[in-house]
Amino acid sequence: MRFHTYYYPLLLLCACLFVNCQETAADEQVYSISGKIDQAIEDGLVILSAFDPITQKRTAIDTSRIASDGSYKLQFEWVEPDLFRLDFFRKQTVMLIIDEGQRGIELNVEGVRKGRIEVKGSEDAQKLLAYEDFRQASYDRIVKPTYDAMRAATKAGDEQGEIDAVDAYAHASEESRRELITYTFEHIGTSVALYGTMLRWTGDEEIDKLEKLVADFEAMHPDLQMTKVMVDKVARFKRVALGVKAPEISEANPEGELTSLYELKGSYTLLDFWASWCRPCLLQIPDLKQAYDQFHEQGFEIVGVSVDDRGEDWKKAIASYEMNWIHLSDLKGWASQAAADYNVTFVPFNVLIDSEGTIIAKNLHSKSLNRKLEELLSISH
Repeated sequence: MRFHTYYYPLLLLCACLFVNCQETAADEQVYSISGKIDQAIEDGLVILSAFDPITQKRTAIDTSRIASDGSYKLQFEWVEPDLFRLDFFRKQTVMLIIDEGQRGIELNVEGVRKGRIEVKGSEDAQKLLAYEDFRQASYDRIVKPTYDAMRAATKAGDEQGEIDAVDAYAHASEESRRELITYTFEHIGTSVALYGTMLRWTGDEEIDKLEKLVADFEAMHPDLQMTKVMVDKVARFKRVALGVKAPEISEANPEGELTSLYELKGSYTLLDFWASWCRPCLLQIPDLKQAYDQFHEQGFEIVGVSVDDRGEDWKKAIASYEMNWIHLSDLKGWASQAAADYNVTFVPFNVLIDSEGTIIAKNLHSKSLNRKLEELLSISH
């Protein structure tokens, strides 16, 4: 086939345009996060990770060394909207949500724990930042006083004070989470920032709000991976609602033997989600021991389900605190299958089931647990 000479410049132009289009398309897939750190550690590291709000696992994507003027720049290849975490030399952590088209985000921080944060280039990231500010204020106002009361009781050697403070802490945590859902409902809407709030969702009486939030989000973003994750989380809340049959748990005991919840349950069984590193969990142990000693012969059982990821720490805590009931764990931390099935994102958390495996109560601590067991066991005998 012959080409006339005047075709060659045209072919070269088309080839150049094709290459440039390819380069432009590739460039559009590279997103950046840059900014300045007020109190920077020169040559320190900023680490960018993808963050999974279900397992709370981080997957490192990029790192940047901090320049002498406190500046940094991170880059990553765009796939779809996602939740990210930035760690500034172990001093400050920022959660960041990024939607399509938000290619160049400016994130300036103070570089100290709870320091100032400023974000530009993403309305969604700004919404998540406002949510985090509200979350911290809610914690300080509602939860922190109960945690401080625990520490004060411990310092004073007041065991009953510790138990009462743990009960107050658990209920304060629930109250704060309900407040966060209300804030989310009123301020987040269908923004991808909704995905960043998921870690602190709580079910039961809040399920109608969560269903509405996720249904509206799904209508706007039907094909995103985060949509599927949030839809599944709401579905799991329904699977562990009051009045339904508790999901099976099959995990190893401290001896390494795979054990089934339904082989262990008594007339009434408390599924106690805890961890060896969780101080409120450890402070509630005397309360659990008292309930176990008082009601075990009447059919009450406790199955401790740990979200530890270190077997030695888990076993040491069981022995040290003489927790003489059943214990299970897959030692996967927050990636625990049982924690996922029961939508557990904070500990201590517990679920009370009857002999048929039906969930009849949640988060019973201290006097409320004793009152419930007295009521149930007096009726059944």
